[in-house]
Amino acid sequence: MQHRTPLVQAIQAYQAKKRLRQHMPGHKGQAQANALFEHWGELAAWDLTEAEGLDDLHAPEGPIRQAAELLAQAVGAKQAHLLVNGASVGILAAILAATAQSPGCSILLPRNAHRACWNGLALAGCQPVWLPVEYDKTTGLPLGITPKQLQQAAAQTPAAKAAFFVYPSYYGVCVDLAALLSVCRQHKLISIVDEAHGAHLPFTAPEQAAARLGADLVIESWHKTMGSLGQTAVLLSNSRDDLQPERWLTMLQTSSPSYPLLASLDAARAEWCAQQAERRQTLTQERAILTETLQKCNVLQMLQPAELPSGFSYDESKALLYSAAGHSGWQLAEALRQAGLEPEFADWRWVLLLLSFADCWQSGGWPALTKALQQADLILQQTPAKPVRLATANLPLPQQIFTPAETMRQPVRMLPLAQTAGHVAAGLLTPYPPGIPWLGPGELIEPWLIEAAEALLQAGGRLQGLTNGCLPVLAIS
Repeated sequence: MQHRTPLVQAIQAYQAKKRLRQHMPGHKGQAQANALFEHWGELAAWDLTEAEGLDDLHAPEGPIRQAAELLAQAVGAKQAHLLVNGASVGILAAILAATAQSPGCSILLPRNAHRACWNGLALAGCQPVWLPVEYDKTTGLPLGITPKQLQQAAAQTPAAKAAFFVYPSYYGVCVDLAALLSVCRQHKLISIVDEAHGAHLPFTAPEQAAARLGADLVIESWHKTMGSLGQTAVLLSNSRDDLQPERWLTMLQTSSPSYPLLASLDAARAEWCAQQAERRQTLTQERAILTETLQKCNVLQMLQPAELPSGFSYDESKALLYSAAGHSGWQLAEALRQAGLEPEFADWRWVLLLLSFADCWQSGGWPALTKALQQADLILQQTPAKPVRLATANLPLPQQIFTPAETMRQPVRMLPLAQTAGHVAAGLLTPYPPGIPWLGPGELIEPWLIEAAEALLQAGGRLQGLTNGCLPVLAIS
């Protein structure tokens, strides 16, 4: 049945009726109503609302429900919920669902959790117990948490009701999820897996996919690697009927969902099911080509999975590059851009390329990619290295004064970053990329954090959370 696309077919059937559209949206499906549509083909005609036969995302009984059921079957989950507010809304709903029956409970999280987790904590009113992320001692690469860490934290936190995991990380590192989930079952913790960057795993490495490993709730960002439109994601649930994340999604998701977004999820699922072997082979071939190309480069190098320490693995749809000559990741990114390649992100040491089944369809395909890498390497050979040394691996966890929920109810004022020591943060301070907060609402701002932030800015990095150099702090501190 995976060849079927019930929602796509329902939209096509509606269009075939050629009715006068006296319903939303205001452009009425007419391409000339919006100049942008001339670049988007027939998108205007697909941009619909809950008309007859098109179902309702918040009470699905027809093609949307069928599309979700097919997706759940394809990835090995009991139930799937289609998301049009990104993986972020899935994270919010998962945290709320996992903690709803235990107000004020604790939840165990790795410190490299996405910023959406902080919003989920604030909405749920639960107590975060942060677990420090291990770093590779040689490269400084952030790795993740270990089963031993989780075991100790679970034993020391009897009030914990859930545990949250990042798998894989933005850098492509995978923790030992099977072992972590085993710890959750031992301590009766509801498991939530942020698999936003691993939506392809059920198709490229099914034995490693979170849903098939038995996670209770899994969030996948399909637009990242699956080919669906931006902002599309899914929330998967497995064996717990008591969680009911759909109750929270009805509250959190828009009441006017985009039908092009929903249809793109339906189509992407069917296409992956039909072309799973070919797409998996394409990714394998692309990585082999990258490896061969970069082995011949003098400066550009690629992290190999075998270089990671025991207990961690690598998602091979990612290519993490670094400089053998000590260039910063920002220098690498600039050289790549000059060579005609835009990377996913760069930080003080690394630059990430996101590999995709569609890379071979780009203009020039893989030869163009190979040429760009070779050209970037030549540029770097002529560029003096400006190494950046940021002690990101040694930053301690800030002291928590208030929970995120308590913090959001306090008055706020703005202070210059240099004057914030001793105050309590009212919001997030986040190096971007990769978008993992250093400081969260309710945490004490200490001098070492200000020094780290100033060093990052001086090195050329970006910090989300600052406005004209000022940081929001609680007015009571």
